[in-house]
Amino acid sequence: MQKILISTLFVSALPLLTACSDWSLPEVPDAVPEVIHKISIQQGNIINQAMLNKLRPGMGKRQVRFIMGSPMINDTFHENRWDYLYRIHRSTHAPTEKTRVTLFFENDKLSRVEGDMRPLKDESVKKKTEVVEVPYQERNLGIFDRALGAVGLEKKDK
Repeated sequence: MQKILISTLFVSALPLLTACSDWSLPEVPDAVPEVIHKISIQQGNIINQAMLNKLRPGMGKRQVRFIMGSPMINDTFHENRWDYLYRIHRSTHAPTEKTRVTLFFENDKLSRVEGDMRPLKDESVKKKTEVVEVPYQERNLGIFDRALGAVGLEKKDK
């Protein structure tokens, strides 16, 4: 009876003892991560050059918020400083991309832009302008206009 009790205790204690051991999984070769799909993790505000090119000194905070979105960091101690941060982590082998843009305001007007990206000068921004001439067309009368004309209340175009 004593042998059965000792063997039962040993068998039940064996899984508890192995749970504390450090068994690591084998290393994954470099070719395998290309097969496994990894989600790109984006954090912060998406910032691009087109958004920054729309910023002009003297713009109000509402106009800047419309163009750039709400700032990632809106510090209560520095109300005239807005920080926009963007970070994207694509995979374990690709480097993490980080972008930081800080906007400074004076008297609730945009005064300067600092950070990894800056607005381009007006000369480097190419604006596309196209003039289109629309030919004149006679106006077709609709049902309502014809009904008013039948009653004698038609609208006279000048």
